[in-house]
Amino acid sequence: LTPAQDALLDRALVMTYQQKGITQDPTTFNNDAPLLEDLYKQLIGMESLEGRELANRIEKFVSGSAAGIFNQKSNFEVKNKLTVFGIRDLEENLRPVAMYIVLDYIWNVVRRLKKKRILIVDEAWYLVKNKDSGAYLFTFAKRARKYLLGLTAITQDVEDFVATNEGKAIITNSSLQIILKMNTAAIDAISKTFYLTGGEKHFLLSAGVGEGLFFAGQSHVGFRVIAGEEEKALIE
Repeated sequence: LTPAQDALLDRALVMTYQQKGITQDPTTFNNDAPLLEDLYKQLIGMESLEGRELANRIEKFVSGSAAGIFNQKSNFEVKNKLTVFGIRDLEENLRPVAMYIVLDYIWNVVRRLKKKRILIVDEAWYLVKNKDSGAYLFTFAKRARKYLLGLTAITQDVEDFVATNEGKAIITNSSLQIILKMNTAAIDAISKTFYLTGGEKHFLLSAGVGEGLFFAGQSHVGFRVIAGEEEKALIE
């Protein structure tokens, strides 16, 4: 956004919320929140080139192919012991938007009601390759402990993960790391990030299923995961 567009969007957002009776007064925060189409109408009503351009950017999410996903109120609440947000079936270009909304929702829930939770992010490389969602995930890594939240990031594409500043920063802020078998293409990048010895590099290249390295601070130790009888029964 240009400075002019940023100012225009800010003004439109304030007006959109005011139309719903929501102001800076906390007593108004329980009023029904506006939808994206309310912002769209405000931008169109401004009758300026910048307003029209901004409206064009969100038209797809208001009346286009993505309208059913983003232009309606959410009826979702995190009440179960295990909640899964799945974005696999979304179009490729919609996933970054959806991930950002999910992370923002979780962050608000975590800050509003403090209790012990664990956030597990699978395929974390996909978040860090997008600048906005990567920065948001880094916020979790830096501040989660303050709100009793534990963060676990899982990725198969470790090379892509550590290739970004956000990915490196998340690793730096992690108290524990587990690395499983690596291929030869990724081992050099992993070695530089985790300061692996020659023996550790060889171990990761030749590791079997369930074998890897466990990092806790400056300590590195090899391990093998062995499923218990109850776990085997559950899996089979």
